[in-house]
Amino acid sequence: MFGGFFGRRRGFGFDPFEDIFRQMEMMMAEMMRGFGREFPGFEMGFEPRIEMYETPDEIVVRAEMPGLDKDSIDVKVRGNYLIIRGVKKQEEKEEKDNVFFSETFYGEFQRVIPLPVEVKEDGIEAYYDKGILEIRLPKADAARKEVKIIVKEPEEDKGKKDKGKEEK
Repeated sequence: MFGGFFGRRRGFGFDPFEDIFRQMEMMMAEMMRGFGREFPGFEMGFEPRIEMYETPDEIVVRAEMPGLDKDSIDVKVRGNYLIIRGVKKQEEKEEKDNVFFSETFYGEFQRVIPLPVEVKEDGIEAYYDKGILEIRLPKADAARKEVKIIVKEPEEDKGKKDKGKEEK
């Protein structure tokens, strides 16, 4: 949104603060939404609203993207990130005398979404219908695996504590 407003560096390996910076940028975007007309320099571009959930076998991402042609949408997975890019093209511009303002966005946009688990590259599917882009990302086998861990009481330590009481 602000082009790394908080100084995030890309391409330098793991950054433990990346999620914090992303959340701060999202809060700034939400806070500044609607101020673009009053404060030059804070014009807001289009950023699709996202819904993400998981099933036992996959991650599902749904993005609201009304008014786009499916051929103008580009979806990629890079590492643990889902990248959605697109272009909303303006129809033939019609000169209108009585237009007070327009909040419609036209142009390019991008949304980078961190994935909560590792996904398989094969089998990713995307569908665009009635302004909703739905992406289905199959989970990697390691992300599907569930290991049951048995919780025990430490018997060894318990015996040492009892012996210590007898010696006193």
